[in-house]
Amino acid sequence: MTLGKAFIAVAAILWCMPQAAEAKSWADCSGLPCVDIEPGLTMVIDTGNPLSVLNAPRAKELGLALSPFVNRHGQTVSGYSEAHLQNVKVAGVTIPDVKFLVADLSKNIADGTFPKVDGTIGYSVLKDYTLSLDYKQHTVALASGDASCAAACGTITYPPFGEKGPPIVVTSGFRVNGKDVSMQVDTFYTGTMLIFPTSVAKLRLKAEVLSPYADHFFFTDGGVDMIRGRAESESFGDTVLAVNAPLYFATPKVHTPDGLFDGTVGAALFAGHVVNLDFHANRFWME
Repeated sequence: MTLGKAFIAVAAILWCMPQAAEAKSWADCSGLPCVDIEPGLTMVIDTGNPLSVLNAPRAKELGLALSPFVNRHGQTVSGYSEAHLQNVKVAGVTIPDVKFLVADLSKNIADGTFPKVDGTIGYSVLKDYTLSLDYKQHTVALASGDASCAAACGTITYPPFGEKGPPIVVTSGFRVNGKDVSMQVDTFYTGTMLIFPTSVAKLRLKAEVLSPYADHFFFTDGGVDMIRGRAESESFGDTVLAVNAPLYFATPKVHTPDGLFDGTVGAALFAGHVVNLDFHANRFWME
């Protein structure tokens, strides 16, 4: 769903904690959660992409050693490089090594299809931690070890985004109009719920997908329109997150996952809540 995927397609109470969570304020980067990391980089936290991405001019300024970028199929991808940063601090937690896909984002930043930041922190960097994103206070926290889960706790799985796509963070626990759906959790997506074409019929949303209205999403797939219908309710567990709310559907330019899960949830649905992703025990919950 994010620009980073295009690169790889061509990609709260804590217990048993060796390292305690410390909430850090995030900068609001066009509605996306951003963190400042050493050495002086501002990065979007992107749960929609396993890869971390760094803008090539910033990599040059930092004097980073670059090597050819090799995708998961063992192929060298022209126009992209790879770099490493050691002892990166994210929300007060030191991560020993972060590998970045280095690409020139200047044009995308200029045309508004990428926020004005230095890059992204992909979810694979956070695999040993519980990530808590507070969309009420605009804070982010990381904690090592397993976390206690709220009453409604979804299970995170990692299906590919389409038969040939990268592994994606998908959780159970969400519902649309009272029906269970498996949803990608994508902090780079600014909408509410997006339902993919293969799930429209089973969710009885054929009338909604015929809506004449559409909204534009600048940071999804390089900038795309999505059909805007309505949902009676959008919820997680027994907690109703929105009523009579926008419900989005894919247009032809939206990348879809070949029916491997139902949809995607993003920032507009998270507003006013705390989103928790325990990548260690593969659990998801909201407060």
